[in-house]
Amino acid sequence: MKYLLWICFLFIGKSHGYVRLTNLACESYDKTFVDFPECRLKVLGRGIIGANIHVKFLKLPINRMAVRFTVYRKLSGYHPFLFNVSEEFCRVLKHPNRLRVFYYFYTAFLPFSNLNHTCPYNADVFIRNCTLSDRMFAKVPLPKGIYKLTLEMDDGVVNWVSIINVYFEINVD
Repeated sequence: MKYLLWICFLFIGKSHGYVRLTNLACESYDKTFVDFPECRLKVLGRGIIGANIHVKFLKLPINRMAVRFTVYRKLSGYHPFLFNVSEEFCRVLKHPNRLRVFYYFYTAFLPFSNLNHTCPYNADVFIRNCTLSDRMFAKVPLPKGIYKLTLEMDDGVVNWVSIINVYFEINVD
């Protein structure tokens, strides 16, 4: 009987791990094109951390924007890991492709944002209370570790105008 209780305790009390945001940093290289009035993490509940980002475009409408999406893994510093993708953002919004890796990350953040229409884009972008869950990484499984996701935006001509760094930790069994 004693062993049966221990076995039940091991199966019931087993932790499934977590995926959580640890830091968020937004930087604008061209203050005449884009600004970040809000870029912070907010504690939503016990162990639940949400990201809030407000991207204010100063040159509207946005008809063309390139986005570079890179994932880094922390080993002895942050090293490029698995993804380094550049996409034409307006084209991705107009013609989503399920075979592209950018599609999975875009659909994961879509419920928390107002990115629900294609270009020309005439409004600010809001991401509110964006939390990470382990089911977001079901299609793109990542091993346990600390990661940095960078999203660099181009004004459509030549200049990289801003960068958003999202730091997160994955510890899923």
